[in-house]
Amino acid sequence: MATRAEWAERVQRWERSGLSAEQFARREGYKAKQLYWWRWKLRADGASQPSSAEAPRFVPVHVVADTSPAATEPIEIALPNGRVVRVRPGFDPATLERVLALAAEEVPC
Repeated sequence: MATRAEWAERVQRWERSGLSAEQFARREGYKAKQLYWWRWKLRADGASQPSSAEAPRFVPVHVVADTSPAATEPIEIALPNGRVVRVRPGFDPATLERVLALAAEEVPC
């Protein structure tokens, strides 16, 4: 039987994976309902991350004019909550700042 800390780590890996609960659970060998229940339980108890890990912190980002050759490929920004933001060349810095702020927010269950 897995411990609370093991489930906290599993939930954290699932959230970072970008996979649905069903896909992640199937890959790991347990049921999606278990992931949902443990995520709910850990959040309800205020311990959505293992106690040994410090919660990620966000720092202000200031976008400045780029003098390097024009990028042709989009960049990906992977957030600690598992979300990924893809930014195409020629983006508007103010819009990116708003999108990152929204994407960093926790989603209520």
